[in-house]
Amino acid sequence: MFSQVKKDLEQGVEKLKWFSSLLSERVRIELEVFKLLYKSEEMKKQKDDLLKSIGEEVYEHRGQNRNIYARSEIIAAIKEIEKLEPEIKESLEKASAISKIIS
Repeated sequence: MFSQVKKDLEQGVEKLKWFSSLLSERVRIELEVFKLLYKSEEMKKQKDDLLKSIGEEVYEHRGQNRNIYARSEIIAAIKEIEKLEPEIKESLEKASAISKIIS
């Protein structure tokens, strides 16, 4: 009788270990997805701020016959946006790929 109780207890412990490791891995993956999505949202906000600064600069110099693209602030903002866009896309693709794996 005690051997049966011991066997059942050991099986229960093994199932509990299996479930806890499965849950732990799932939570780790979900956190990684959240981190990637958060990172992409932060980069989108940064991109929006850059676009806003470009728009403000263009608006300030409206009506003037100046080449707005020759301004160093505009060029720097455009280069930063061009750098951010692939990073945003990559973060979203990684998050999507990880989500597909766990679905």
